[in-house]
Amino acid sequence: MFLKNPKLLFKSSSFRLITLYTVLFVLSSLVINLYIYSVISDYIYEQSRSEIEEDLNDLAGIYQDEGMDAFKLEIFEDEEDPFLVRLFGGERDADILRVPKGWDEFDEEELGAGAGSGNNEWAFVREGEEDAYEITSLTLEDGSVLTMGQTIAGREDLLRRIRNVYLFAIIPVIIIAYLGGLFAADRALNPIRQLINTLNSIVAKAKIDMRVPVRNEDKLNDELISLFNTMLDRIEALVNGMRSVLDNVAHDLRTPMTRLRGTAEMALQSSTDGEALSEALSDCIEESERILIMLNTLMDVSEAETGAMKLNLEEMNVAPLIDDVVDLYGYVAEEKGVSVHAGFPGELYLTADRSRIRQVLANLLDNAIKYTPSGGRIDIEASRREKEVEITVKDTGIGISEDELDNIWDRLYRGDKSRSQRGLGLGLSLVKAIVGAHRGYVEVSSKPGAGSVFSVHLPA
Repeated sequence: MFLKNPKLLFKSSSFRLITLYTVLFVLSSLVINLYIYSVISDYIYEQSRSEIEEDLNDLAGIYQDEGMDAFKLEIFEDEEDPFLVRLFGGERDADILRVPKGWDEFDEEELGAGAGSGNNEWAFVREGEEDAYEITSLTLEDGSVLTMGQTIAGREDLLRRIRNVYLFAIIPVIIIAYLGGLFAADRALNPIRQLINTLNSIVAKAKIDMRVPVRNEDKLNDELISLFNTMLDRIEALVNGMRSVLDNVAHDLRTPMTRLRGTAEMALQSSTDGEALSEALSDCIEESERILIMLNTLMDVSEAETGAMKLNLEEMNVAPLIDDVVDLYGYVAEEKGVSVHAGFPGELYLTADRSRIRQVLANLLDNAIKYTPSGGRIDIEASRREKEVEITVKDTGIGISEDELDNIWDRLYRGDKSRSQRGLGLGLSLVKAIVGAHRGYVEVSSKPGAGSVFSVHLPA
């Protein structure tokens, strides 16, 4: 693909990442090597200068302590000595010059002011040329100036070799940097490549249950893949929730809609009877209200189950809320002859959505009253257990068979014994969904004829 369109290569993330890594690696290596070269160069020059300064002081001592003859003997004794020596001026009007072998181009006039500047200051002669040399001078007690110098060819040759080593070393450095960048880019982009492959499979095959495996090799990559998989889980839950809601609505709306249509047709057939028309309209309104409640509750359940429900979380004391619900349903229970007893501490704080928790408690208490016969008893208790608040609603009602216990949380499910009671079969589904949205859970235990106990566990 890149061969057909080279522009795509320069735009690819892999190429840019590898190039950036290579450039940074090579630049870093150059900076380090330049620093090392600078340190080595300074060290070589300092060592050479220290050696000349030491010899310069020794010669000055010989001249001043032992005289001119000893001085001449010292500087001309070794013909292979590589140092330039010149003694000029002073009380003895000296003019002695020793030029090392091989200095064919040497011109005494080149020493110039450098030879007389005096006292350990360094000066280059023929600076920038291959046969350049460096000199320093020392003014002696009699006013004469002792100058020593040395060609820098040896030092420059050594530094040139070091530079050549660095130049040859830069090639493997570039290769290593490129291979390192290739490896790093492959490791860095591999999770993205997996995400792309998974997305392609989902788009092409509509398999929303596909997930990217977490390899536990890199924390950042594992976190990215986990978030991606979590997002897919949420999308899958949303899609399945919508599908389930549509199925339930399509199934359960058929009966009330048929009933609504039948009522309207009957009203049309008796269009002359005003009382019948009024009764038919009332039935239609009641039926449409029932349908609206069903749709809204189904939407609430779906939103809570898929995590799309917006919760107004706040720190709240749930005890007064339970009191309010008990007071609200107390009249209904009293009319049915069912006694309601509440027992819980005055302060039970937790973080929750007040209106949704009220909905949970109302549904559980309404169910308990609905399925508890006259003369029965309902107990509402609440307590704190470690890091949660537990609310139980216990009744002495008709109970639930073991076969039905697993189904009571399903949407629109109604057991055989509950079909004679009013309701949509959505109350317990909504309770479970809302509690789950608060990261809590609901438990139930029941026996036919012995009543039921619903326990709501909410994180405190």
